Amino acid sequence: MTQQSAEGGVPPEVVRAVVEHYEAQLRRHGPTARGMDWRDEASQQLRFRVLCGVGDLRGRSVHEVGAGAGHLLDHLREGGIAADYSGSDLSAAMVEAARRRHPGARFEQRDLLRESPAPSYDVVLCSGLFHVCAGHGGPAFAGFVEAMLRRMWALAREALAFNLMSDQVDYRVPSLHYTSPAATLDFCRRELSRHVALRHDYPLHEYTVYVYRNPRDA
Repeated sequence: MTQQSAEGGVPPEVVRAVVEHYEAQLRRHGPTARGMDWRDEASQQLRFRVLCGVGDLRGRSVHEVGAGAGHLLDHLREGGIAADYSGSDLSAAMVEAARRRHPGARFEQRDLLRESPAPSYDVVLCSGLFHVCAGHGGPAFAGFVEAMLRRMWALAREALAFNLMSDQVDYRVPSLHYTSPAATLDFCRRELSRHVALRHDYPLHEYTVYVYRNPRDA
């Protein structure tokens, strides 16, 4: 959940605050949905279903950025989706938890904004990474989001899928980062690819974006 970097305009104290936030949740609730700071398993699974709607993941190499304790891998396996999965997170505690839950699976501690070169994957997925700013929102965190999206897109051979909190709400929590769906769509079309789809139709206060290298069949 905490693939962060001091690059991309994010001060080091912001990075520390977010990592500490998630690691505190992990200590409090263990490697569960709540330990990943989700309300419950049902909302976590809904996010995964929408995220995986980016395309047919069977036989694809899939990398999850901010993988937390590896719950997306559970989701893929339970759904019979035989993807070549790997995951990364900046939090060593999260990586350790993921490895304990999934012996033999590929989880590693990585800071994507700092490493070069990096391997590429057919599909890059990211759930929840951009939700929590730990009270350090504003332009700096928005710059981090854009820097990470550029980096993840550079790693994706076919597609990228991620979610963000929507600003189309009537109440805001200071620790969360809210964004404009229209602005995100414009950014993706301008800097990543013109082949973009956005879902704002599921019952959570967020939206999911799919970005593709090539146009999709209707």
